[in-house]
Amino acid sequence: MNISSSNAEIGNVERKSATSKYLGQEKVVIIESNMDDDMQFTAMEIASKDYPRSNSNNHEMAKKLKETFESKYYQTWNCIVGKSFGCKINAQKKHYLCFKIGDKTIILYKFR
Repeated sequence: MNISSSNAEIGNVERKSATSKYLGQEKVVIIESNMDDDMQFTAMEIASKDYPRSNSNNHEMAKKLKETFESKYYQTWNCIVGKSFGCKINAQKKHYLCFKIGDKTIILYKFR
C-alpha cells in the first residue's frame, strides 16, 4: 500500500490534510477521520473491493459497509455514499470516517 500525506503522521488518524492510499486500482483519499487505523483500513478495503461492481449502485456499497461494521464493531452504524452532497454529522468519538474512492465520497459513522 502506498501512502502519501502532508501535515500528518501515518499513525495519526485525525488528519488536517487528506491522506491518499492505493487499494487495488483505485486511489482512496481520507478527507476526515477520527477512527482507528484498523477500522479505516476495513472500510477502505470493503469500498475498494465493491467499487468496480457498484458504479451506479451507491445503496449497495453503503449497505455492505453498514452491515460489515455493525457485525464487526457493534450497532448502530450509518453510511452515506454519493457523488455530490453535503451534511453535518454528530458521530460518536473515534467512530467517524469520510473518504473518497474514485468519484464517490463515503461517510461512515456511528451515531451517538
